[in-house]
Amino acid sequence: SLRKSRRKKIDKKPCSSILAIGKPPRKKNTVSTEFSVIGSMLKSVLGAVVVNDLGRACGQSQRLRIVTPARLAVTMIGALAGGAIASIADLLREFNYQHRTTVAYKAFYNRLAHKGFPTFMREMVSSMLTELAMRILTPDPESPLTEFEDIVIQDGTSFALKETLQAVFPGRFKTVEPAAVELHATYSGLEDQVTRVFLTPDTDAERHYLPEPAELRNKLLLADRGYPALPYFKDVDRCGGSFIMRLSRSWKPYVTAVYHRKSCTVLRKPIPLDSFLAQNPNRALDLDAAFGKGKKRTVFRLIILPGKESAMTRLCTNLPRDRFSIDTASKLYRFRWQVEICFKEWKSHANLHAFDTANPHIAEGLIWASLCAAILKRFLAHAAQVAGNVPISTQRVA
Repeated sequence: SLRKSRRKKIDKKPCSSILAIGKPPRKKNTVSTEFSVIGSMLKSVLGAVVVNDLGRACGQSQRLRIVTPARLAVTMIGALAGGAIASIADLLREFNYQHRTTVAYKAFYNRLAHKGFPTFMREMVSSMLTELAMRILTPDPESPLTEFEDIVIQDGTSFALKETLQAVFPGRFKTVEPAAVELHATYSGLEDQVTRVFLTPDTDAERHYLPEPAELRNKLLLADRGYPALPYFKDVDRCGGSFIMRLSRSWKPYVTAVYHRKSCTVLRKPIPLDSFLAQNPNRALDLDAAFGKGKKRTVFRLIILPGKESAMTRLCTNLPRDRFSIDTASKLYRFRWQVEICFKEWKSHANLHAFDTANPHIAEGLIWASLCAAILKRFLAHAAQVAGNVPISTQRVA
């Protein structure tokens, strides 16, 4: 579990859009000051002394010989952030090239196979998430999003590993992918960066890695169909948080009221959602839906959006109707796609894939190393955006 304990932010003046890149007013020496701050942030994470101390604390290395923690981290980030890396031999060639040395394969392999290697790389990820944080987006002053401190997105991405690792990392699909892992990520929409990551076997349920309801006070949570749970809805609402979660067809609430513009029609008798939608196909609807029965009955807002799926998109939320219309809520939910773009960068531009290794320490360590490369790339995009005062695509930078 990786959490951000503190965040260094560069505040920016909001632009005229619902969620825009902040552009601060230019002042004398502003750029040089920003570069100074950015340089300090990088040194606090990648400084040789800092990284070597972290490697020693994690047990990755006790004596600083040729393959020091600092050199190893720089090699991993540089190699995985560059071209395609298919084997440990590729990493060794990169290490020898970067540091003008001739380390043998066995000596290099032993450093990766050490049980302290995945711990070291995981703590590197934790340090980077803590220190390399910038607030990149900000709501327009007239937007209802100003009441939220952040927009939190929860999702996960999975991929297969070598079959021999199935005892450590069992996969959900035993025949096709006997060994697989999933990265459960909590993403900050306003910082445009992941803030917490869990690495688990692919068999672990996604719902267990949702943010604690108390953490969502004055924040908005967006999540897909694998996450909804009625007790969680109640807890988030009770703690002062907001949510928009997509429901699957397995949810069977009862429609109790229908809202159209500013009018409300209360149904004489609650109607099962599927029956109600069959009577009102391909229409955008704003409903009150009752979940549960008896004393456990709870009513939440349900937004129905027509689309390619016959069941239509079903969004459960506790956002108030007077400030968040159907159109605004649907646009907010589409913002969830930003975490998918982040996953795309991890896999396409940071070598997040299965390596040909049966050693679980190496397999896990290389996953964390890939995340280090991806996090650094995204930080550099954000830093250039702040210093240059222009929008920059993280995908292009990656």
